[in-house]
Amino acid sequence: MEIQKAIDSNKKICILAYSVTDAIEQKLHLVLERILYKYDHPKLISPIYTCVKELLMNAVKANFKNIYFEDYQPQTTGDSALDYQLALKLFKLEMSRENAGYLEQLARKWNIHVKIFFWVENHIMHVKVINPAQMTSQEINKVRQKLKEASECEDIAEYFIKADDDPEREGAGLGLVMISMMLKSLKLSHRNLIIATDKESTQATLIIPLNARYAIIE
Repeated sequence: MEIQKAIDSNKKICILAYSVTDAIEQKLHLVLERILYKYDHPKLISPIYTCVKELLMNAVKANFKNIYFEDYQPQTTGDSALDYQLALKLFKLEMSRENAGYLEQLARKWNIHVKIFFWVENHIMHVKVINPAQMTSQEINKVRQKLKEASECEDIAEYFIKADDDPEREGAGLGLVMISMMLKSLKLSHRNLIIATDKESTQATLIIPLNARYAIIE
């Protein structure tokens, strides 16, 4: 079904992404543009697109990380924790280079993708980003705590000042902190971003009210 027909008939729209490409970015922007123009909120296109793109990038990175570590085996001698930290640094290095394209090829080969769903219900837009990678309870609690902390700061500079003593602050994900700040600028709560996980996937859901009063969802 074409995007406009799906929007006009209030159907869910799903986009599959193996990586963050220009084509995927254009499609995300187009869907948001059509939905937000329909509900007379064109000014929300840019900030919401920024949030959705950040969520997509996080999900794709999680998939790539799982692929990268699929064949990783700690050494039988020495400190396995140090071995893992070294492997993690190598993964980050790979992600900063063009050869991250090899991970995309493997993602396509093994059909490991991200699903982005868009739908509007009762004048509330939902955008759900799903990837087949489970988060540990420690990871998800850490993310939720960091989002809450970020929502209590006036800007991202204040967040980093407060988090300066936290040696693991990078693990929270700068993108998620930026999303929290973006929601706050729209007079929304960090509760408008819901992070959940189960044995099969991790889901990040943005909840954006589109009614005339632009009410905050609590």
